Amino acid sequence: MNLKEFCKFYKLGEVKNIEKITGGLMHKMYKVKTDKETYAIKILNPEVMKRKDALNNFTISEEISNLASSTGIPVSSALKINDTFIPIYKDNYYMVFIFIEGRTLKDEEITINHCKKIGQILASIHSLDYKKINLEENIREDNFSVNWIKYTKNENFNEMSYKDLYLKKYPRYYSLLKRSVERFNESNKKQTICHRDMDPKNVMWVNNEPIIIDWESASMSNPNRELIEYALSWSGFLSNNFDEEKFATVVKEYSKKRKLEEDSFATICGNLVGRLGWLDYSLQRSLGIKSNDLEEMKLAENEVIKTIDEIDRYLELIGTMYKIMSNIANPIKEESSFIENIINNNELLKGQSYEKINSGFTNTIYQVGKYIIRICTDKENEVRFKNEIDFYTLHQSNFTPKLYLGDTSKNIIPYFYEIIEKIDGYTLYEIWYKLNDDEREKIIKDIIKILKEFHSIKVKPNDFKSYIQELIIKSIKESNIKIDSIDKLISKCDIYFKENKYSLIHNDLHFDNFIYNQDTLKLIDFERCIIAPIDYDFKIFNRYNKEPWKWASFKTDMLTNETDYQNLMDLFISNYSELESIPYLKERLNIYLIIDYIKEYKHTRDDNLLNKITKMIEELI
Repeated sequence: MNLKEFCKFYKLGEVKNIEKITGGLMHKMYKVKTDKETYAIKILNPEVMKRKDALNNFTISEEISNLASSTGIPVSSALKINDTFIPIYKDNYYMVFIFIEGRTLKDEEITINHCKKIGQILASIHSLDYKKINLEENIREDNFSVNWIKYTKNENFNEMSYKDLYLKKYPRYYSLLKRSVERFNESNKKQTICHRDMDPKNVMWVNNEPIIIDWESASMSNPNRELIEYALSWSGFLSNNFDEEKFATVVKEYSKKRKLEEDSFATICGNLVGRLGWLDYSLQRSLGIKSNDLEEMKLAENEVIKTIDEIDRYLELIGTMYKIMSNIANPIKEESSFIENIINNNELLKGQSYEKINSGFTNTIYQVGKYIIRICTDKENEVRFKNEIDFYTLHQSNFTPKLYLGDTSKNIIPYFYEIIEKIDGYTLYEIWYKLNDDEREKIIKDIIKILKEFHSIKVKPNDFKSYIQELIIKSIKESNIKIDSIDKLISKCDIYFKENKYSLIHNDLHFDNFIYNQDTLKLIDFERCIIAPIDYDFKIFNRYNKEPWKWASFKTDMLTNETDYQNLMDLFISNYSELESIPYLKERLNIYLIIDYIKEYKHTRDDNLLNKITKMIEELI
């Protein structure tokens, strides 16, 4: 690839100087000064250009940049040479731009003002009329999957600097990618024109004004996904210096021109597909599968390490991003009067500011200083909400939050509410994936210690066997399914549930309801507590080896991986003798699981799930 010959052939002038420009991961870029002009010339990656639609995609991207320019968006577009944006010379593809005497910004140089301008420009790009250049939406489901283990068997793998890191991380990527793809498809409902690579390296600043360069990836895509990515990249995420204010600024400025989606959680999680895809591609490049260019292979090797780190940090930030996006998309309006009335009518709270907390599935929750205010804004949940107030009133413990006030009068606000102690610390979901086996077993023993305090409370027995049988019948009826063997299962319950030792159980045990702080563990959320045998308290934990994230918060959902929970129930059973000694424990736990699966089938109508239910029943009868 001789740039002097290229410039001569296309009459760009006699070359005076050539300087390689750093920063390209896919293509090679040079600053070329001729006697006519100074150009930025990009030599496109030959492997990329072998792809079926590559040439057409590059052409479309330049049509997009010209459309953007026509609306006043500051862009750098490729020059049209011999009626094409992608001239060919000796089997190589090129793109030629007028060189911009500006500079890109390092993360530490980016200010709030820069973020405002980026948010405004991004909204303008997403508002372009794609029909003017004959584009249309082409929304498809993503079925992306990766056989992550195959890379460990590559002949070059043992020479890679990322070997140990990858071996530690890759088992989690199967579940993570599967769930990311599901969220991607769930949120991929809308498309418009997107730049698709507008991070700081592709924005030149001239006299503190931006010029958007490198439009080669521009196409129809999901604007909500792109907004999140660039709010991240302009807030320091790529250099591990994330700044919440900068992230929020990009989103706020964008929202002044374009409406935000009301619930961005699926989009945020779905964005992981891109990083996992880039990791897959970088692995192939680094191992010589995609290219045997030594320089490219080394660049890709570094990209693998960088991308694994980015995936980890992205997972940690999901909760923060969701909170920011939700607060901007759905600012507190009428609800604020409720919390303000509570504060103004309680001496503990007067004069203190409040913050809405994005946790809890059925209540609206605020933090006011060292107190938590839970408001039962779902009136269908009032019975359970009062159940918790009654529990705290009767059973104060060192292992639970202190109740300061439970109000069901509706005199202050038209809802039930309670004021409880704020428990400092982290949910077990937030720390479990960081712990080793010994640390996890210690926490299991601490959980059992807490549970034994409640499980030892004397209660009046009830007919639990009939309760389970009726629950099976009700679930089958509501799900409108026919299982020939269901009567035999109901009959078997006479055996499996003949012996029952009754206790007060929490009935909603999952890791989001345990708060951990410096070896101290506390249990919260007693809305669902009932009288039942103690094994019924473990029906959720019994599902953790398959889908532990079902009970995680927005903050910890994607941090939660089934690989960390495979022996959870074994730990509970082996360390809780009263649980282990229950007759037919395994069968009882499986019946609870069958009931849950039947309820899920009502909503999913998944034939695979129905087959699983039928098989489980057959094994029990």
